[in-house]
Amino acid sequence: MEVPTVSSKDNALQELSLLCKRDVNGVGTLYDLLRSRWLQALLKIYECLQHYLGKRPDPVTLQARALSREVVELLHQAPQSGEIKELRRLLRSPHFKALLSAHDTVAQKDFEPTLPPLPDNIPENEEAMRIVCLVKNNQPLGATIKRHEITGDITVARVIHGGLADRSGLLYAGDKLVEVNGVPVEGLEPEQVINILLYVRAMTDYWPLQDPAIPCADAGLPFKRGEILQIVDQNDAFWWQARKVSDLSACAGLIPSNHLLKRKQREFWWCQPFQPHLCLKSSM
Repeated sequence: MEVPTVSSKDNALQELSLLCKRDVNGVGTLYDLLRSRWLQALLKIYECLQHYLGKRPDPVTLQARALSREVVELLHQAPQSGEIKELRRLLRSPHFKALLSAHDTVAQKDFEPTLPPLPDNIPENEEAMRIVCLVKNNQPLGATIKRHEITGDITVARVIHGGLADRSGLLYAGDKLVEVNGVPVEGLEPEQVINILLYVRAMTDYWPLQDPAIPCADAGLPFKRGEILQIVDQNDAFWWQARKVSDLSACAGLIPSNHLLKRKQREFWWCQPFQPHLCLKSSM
């Protein structure tokens, strides 16, 4: 529905004024409505928004960070002068990289987490199944689970008011947990399910020595697609500490966080994005 502008509203008021004199039913009410100050204010806001939408700037590129790296490589091959060395230093500075990363985030509208693709083995009654993605950093999940005394299913016992699960509006008491982070929970104890929340399955290969953004390549943890990683520290928003389940005695290493992993995927460094998720089946 097209909203009339202020100029068209004035023309409508003139016509309605003539109709009001003829006592046409309902015209007087509509005439008073169009003359109201709040409606005129809304129409002015609408015109301002339309003006902004018509003139808002479009980003020249969605991959400014990747373009900066290409420029640095070209400058490295060029004859070295004082200006080129200074430009390389600026492009490689952490603050400038952070600025370009912020630009790419805004340009790509990368504001919300992305759900992983639906699994292939969804049961026929797919309406009873839903996949929930909760991005969990340092804050607790805000929900408790229990085992059903009769069926043995793992269900959500309660959702804590104001917690992460409550604010998301995606988890409800009585929901049956089918899968957590890609791991089926059938037959597991609630304590085992809680431990799964600290583990993730790698959805791509990662080699720290090939990642120029990692703070210290020697401290990175290389892994291959399908390996299970235990997350031991999430204090850094971009670089988590983890170790492989196959070698828990080894020291933890740095891996990209979910947010950083998604950004790298948008820069075509990764084969597909990954977000930890809870696969739930409603018991109702």
